[in-house]
Amino acid sequence: MPQVNIIPGLAKLTQLSLFIYLCINISDVLADDYFYPDFVEVRGNTPQGIDISHFNKLNGQAPGIYHVDVYLNGVYIEAQDITFIDNGSGLTPTLTRAELIKWGIKRNAQPAWMTMEDATNIKNLSALLPGSQIAFLFDEMRLDLSIPQEYLQRDPRGTVSPEQWDDGLNMMFLNYNFSAANSHSSGKSSNDSYLNLRSGINVGPWRLRNYSTYNNSANTDSWNTINTSLERDIKSLKSQFSLGDGYTQAGVFDSVNFRGVQLYSDDAMLPDSVRGFAPVVRGIAMSNAQVTIRQGGNVIWQSYVPPGPFVIDDLYPTTASGDLDVAVREADGSVHQFIQPFSAVPVMQREGQFKYALAAGKYRAANNKDKEPAFLQSTMSYGLPWDSTIYGGMLLSADYSAGALGIGKGFGDFGSLSFDTTFAHTTMPGRTDEGVSFRAQYAKDFASTGTSFSLMGYRYSSSGFHDFQEANGDVDVYRMGYDGMQEGNSWRYERNKRSKAQVTLSQKLGLWGNLNLSAWQQDYWGGDAERSINVGYNTSINNINYGLNYSYSRGPWQNDNDHIVAFTMQIPLSRFLPDSWMTVSGNTNKKGDTTSQVGLSGSSLEDKNLSWNVQQGYNSKGADVQGNASVNYKGRHGEYQVGYNYSRDNRQMSVGAMGGVVVHPYGISATQPLGETMALVKADNAADVKVANNSGIYTDSKGVAVVPDVTPYRKNNLSLDTASLNKNTDVLNDTRTVIPTKGALTLADYPTVTGYKVMLQLTGEEIPFGATVSIRNHDNLPEGIVDDRKRVWLNGVPDKGTAIVSWTGGGCQATYQITQISDKPQTITEQCH
Repeated sequence: MPQVNIIPGLAKLTQLSLFIYLCINISDVLADDYFYPDFVEVRGNTPQGIDISHFNKLNGQAPGIYHVDVYLNGVYIEAQDITFIDNGSGLTPTLTRAELIKWGIKRNAQPAWMTMEDATNIKNLSALLPGSQIAFLFDEMRLDLSIPQEYLQRDPRGTVSPEQWDDGLNMMFLNYNFSAANSHSSGKSSNDSYLNLRSGINVGPWRLRNYSTYNNSANTDSWNTINTSLERDIKSLKSQFSLGDGYTQAGVFDSVNFRGVQLYSDDAMLPDSVRGFAPVVRGIAMSNAQVTIRQGGNVIWQSYVPPGPFVIDDLYPTTASGDLDVAVREADGSVHQFIQPFSAVPVMQREGQFKYALAAGKYRAANNKDKEPAFLQSTMSYGLPWDSTIYGGMLLSADYSAGALGIGKGFGDFGSLSFDTTFAHTTMPGRTDEGVSFRAQYAKDFASTGTSFSLMGYRYSSSGFHDFQEANGDVDVYRMGYDGMQEGNSWRYERNKRSKAQVTLSQKLGLWGNLNLSAWQQDYWGGDAERSINVGYNTSINNINYGLNYSYSRGPWQNDNDHIVAFTMQIPLSRFLPDSWMTVSGNTNKKGDTTSQVGLSGSSLEDKNLSWNVQQGYNSKGADVQGNASVNYKGRHGEYQVGYNYSRDNRQMSVGAMGGVVVHPYGISATQPLGETMALVKADNAADVKVANNSGIYTDSKGVAVVPDVTPYRKNNLSLDTASLNKNTDVLNDTRTVIPTKGALTLADYPTVTGYKVMLQLTGEEIPFGATVSIRNHDNLPEGIVDDRKRVWLNGVPDKGTAIVSWTGGGCQATYQITQISDKPQTITEQCH
């Protein structure tokens, strides 16, 4: 019987059993990828000490403070300095509960979240709010937060928390707008000048404001204080409080000038509400004309315009409604006038939203013959379901009372419509009148057709109805009219308003251009009427712009009406003269006066802040040749204009200057013309640095500049162009986000380091490649990283100090001193021990 060797078979069976056991019982083992440091460099077969512990992970970087853009679910929130630590798998931010709540997480998102203190550092957000993730993109300096919607506050898109609103710095300011002209006509010389001053003081949230004007014409000068007021916002009510001179809020009743106190809702504090608007004044000048705009008898704007169509879109301040009287004085002394009406769009509120206005005080009349009674006014509007709004109000004084009630309705793609009724009771000398007024308003943007009804409205009033201004008028008024023209104004009071229709329309015509229309007509009981129409058509063919404009105006104080037609053609000349164009235009009016012009215009300088214009024209009236030239310069400290125009019998030299002066905690700044809300840029020792996207604005010798106009209650990102920095100063972060309150001077503080640029050569210790270096007691200086030759580049270091070198498992210090004063990079060698 043959022998069988079972040993090899048993051995194979044992090996197989062991393999199966290991596969079943050995747990998973995960290992990180590892880069062997000595692969970086080996000298003379001797490995070099290298510390890359911060960089051998995916997205690994050195921990520290980084200025990052914060995004929540893909939406930009703000830019902020955040401390990052190394948690073993990469950098992770140290965030507090308060910061996350500020960015939009609910306070009651989860039970455990509710019990935490605001100052608590959140180490594991995903454990507290399941599904949450945090990602840091180092290359983009972007921190992405992904938070489930159930944990987020249900705020409208674009909401900025009132906790982030900044009341700004204490300060004083003065804003000026000056224009003057010297005219020679038929052997006679005359001088005209106009000065517009807005001044104010800010202390915390309080704003003291004054608005005054000076006018000198025909050797007669006058100062006029239009208003003085003390204002502040009430954040908890999203309202504004005002004490002093001002205008009542429009919408239900027409806005009137008064002196007293008011409290009213401010739509600017709401994220998606429509902000109030200022009217755009359009017209046509036949020559180099002086345009004067009055409101309530006060001159609020005056300057000079060249021949052709003009647009004035920088009126400040304006109320929410109230007619503007526009007078255009031509070079030959003739004057044509028209009314520019404007009022609020239909009063629409979101469902559940409440808006109110309360005012009490004394009516301020446009002349000294009108009555000035004390009065009380209140209005409100409330958003109902189904896109509806109910609104109303009351106005009470000794001899006048009025009540209004209305409703607005949104029709989706068909726009919004409002309708209201106002009842008025008026006690006048010898009689008592009672009447009613009906008003309808409509507004809509039709995206599909490119049609925009900014406002279309109609009002009808019975013969016994008087508004508050009419009720306080004096029927014996007969005063000198605008620009020296006699104007009998008794008709305005003897014949109250009967009906009023107005429309503002813009229509896009695709490749064919754009059409705009502004028309208005006011009829009075007794037969008088006044109206104005402005129609414009603009198009572009082969980069050549064409414009055709028509203007018509008629007023009761004028015995005839006036029609003016203007044509313009603008041809770019960039191929021959950079940033320049040629303009050909012509005007004609009802009287048969025809003017034609040809001119050159352009801009120059690096910042395009110098503009110029030269024109030559011909007037058929007396075969008169006319011409003009002007230069406008927008500098750091203001904006300046010089102009000259002539005709056969007239010569005129005009000058203008506008700007501001701001006194703040960091000094005094002369600025460009100031808006209502401003920002102060502060970057210590960073002189002559341009503020990006702001023509002509640079920091002064102290690194300070005023940005004259920012948006209140909104995030404003301000950036510096660091390419113009001096060699010994660095801006650690060139972008700041400010959220000012209305009228504030908010601070945009840019951290800077000023010092030497140094290549520090370390000796002594075996310092590994990748070690980090910082300067003792200078936490704001960026850290440096040691290279393979034990060198480190440092920027903005003081002339002497101690360099702290650290790496995993070790460290040393090197004391240095720079003996050579230079703005060029220097190399110094110091021992590290």
